Amino acid sequence: MNTRVTVSNQPQVIKVTSGGVNTLTNLSDVNFNNATDGAVLQYDAASNTWIAENVLQKSGLSVNCGNF
Repeated sequence: MNTRVTVSNQPQVIKVTSGGVNTLTNLSDVNFNNATDGAVLQYDAASNTWIAENVLQKSGLSVNCGNF
């Protein structure tokens, strides 16, 4: 998959590969048991896993993603 991103006001195209994984269930370091519609994956360093979260509340974290 090619994705267009902007870095330092310069558009760039990067190639993203999945290593043959096509679903989250094939990944051993992803916990999506409590995922609901709109969840995002957030890395948890204590457990070395990605966790599906609907509310992002971490010390010093501010997320403004607009209205959906």
